[in-house]
Amino acid sequence: MRAVVIPIAFVAASLAAQGCGSGPESKEGKSPEAKLLGLDITGDKEVENFDLNGDNKADDWKTYVFRGPEDAPREKKVRLLAKHELDLDFDGRPDVVRVFNDQGAVVTEQMDLDFDGKPDAIDYYADGVLYRRDLALDFAGKASIVKFYNDNQLTRKERDTNGDGKMDTIEYYEGGKLMRIGEDRDGDGKPDVYTEVNEGS
Repeated sequence: MRAVVIPIAFVAASLAAQGCGSGPESKEGKSPEAKLLGLDITGDKEVENFDLNGDNKADDWKTYVFRGPEDAPREKKVRLLAKHELDLDFDGRPDVVRVFNDQGAVVTEQMDLDFDGKPDAIDYYADGVLYRRDLALDFAGKASIVKFYNDNQLTRKERDTNGDGKMDTIEYYEGGKLMRIGEDRDGDGKPDVYTEVNEGS
């Protein structure tokens, strides 16, 4: 595993610079700096391969699907961006993968923050709004923290504090403030002890 770790804020800035922010992408789904290297076509799917750093190697992949009647010719179908992958450290492997629905809204976004080929952060969206974020803080590819959101506010945070793959601590939030903490001490997946948190603490 490499020692270099990319902060999520840096990844977000990189995405914005490549036209991959949380808003809609351009109609063609590409930034003006990208150089198209080739187009792979398989059935009703196309993959555009772009070079972002001028080394003539693909580090930006955009997958498109064609929607329409099964017997309709390709040119009569609608071409939609289904997936966008970015290689931030230019090693040939995607570090950021965004999946879109047919309405053009992002459904999931996964990020490999330490460039080991395993996702360390996965965001889940409904109607383009974040509702869940999985974080693997030990960079082992398995979530150790899961955050849940409602109307862009954190409502619950689950933690695996002992590394056994089970969430044993749950933090409950209201209005963005931590209200109580539940602990699962017998490993059955349910909190056994609750601790109320004083407002402002």
